Amino acid sequence: MDTLSLFAAVVAMTLFPGGVYACAVAGGAGWAARLRGTAHQGWTPAALAAAALLLLAAPLVPLPDAPAVELPAGGGAAVNLLGAMLLLGAAVALGTAAEWPRTRIAAAAAAAAPLLVLCAQAATLSFTVIAGLPGAGLAAGRALAAVALLLAVPVLARIEDARTPRPLRALLVAVPALVAAPLLAPPGWSNIPGAAAAALTVAGVALYAAVVAALRRLAREHDAPFAAASILAAIGAIVVTVLASR
Repeated sequence: MDTLSLFAAVVAMTLFPGGVYACAVAGGAGWAARLRGTAHQGWTPAALAAAALLLLAAPLVPLPDAPAVELPAGGGAAVNLLGAMLLLGAAVALGTAAEWPRTRIAAAAAAAAPLLVLCAQAATLSFTVIAGLPGAGLAAGRALAAVALLLAVPVLARIEDARTPRPLRALLVAVPALVAAPLLAPPGWSNIPGAAAAALTVAGVALYAAVVAALRRLAREHDAPFAAASILAAIGAIVVTVLASR
């Protein structure tokens, strides 16, 4: 890795889109969702490791003007969608209660499967390439994959579980939403100023967290409706992506 790539990696990890920025997004999500519980209790070694993994996943998101996006190809900072997925999965496994009923397993599969299909159809793991694949069909497939992920998050993150520290639950909501953002972004997203994209993403994640929290209260914190909706979105994403790639 050359000096420029090393500097970009440090910036991505500590400032944007990881580090300070990821924590700011999580703070907005936690406030909007009105998460209950304490901020200081429950920080077991597993919870600390989960938070670290989430902060490692955030720099892999190709937001406009992010260091990994701005570096030329081969600069050593390519963003990897599979890497982000693995980090998110490990964070969920470490940072939440080790309870895996069928609905939670189904939600996890629904969150992951469409993204893996996108990687396979694009023949790449590059998040930047996948987020920019042309065509209305692939754009619809990406959007449905993002919706499947967003619907699975409340089931996987256990956002009402006060045994998990509130900041960690906020990160478990915010970082998957950051991953979903480039998949939902409209054409021309990469051309807008980085500061504007960052601000819009913060607002969008906060809105998502508020809506999810409200829907969870309406559903009386039952997982089944969210898992079922995530599965339907995942099936739609896979079908649309496969058909669009023919």
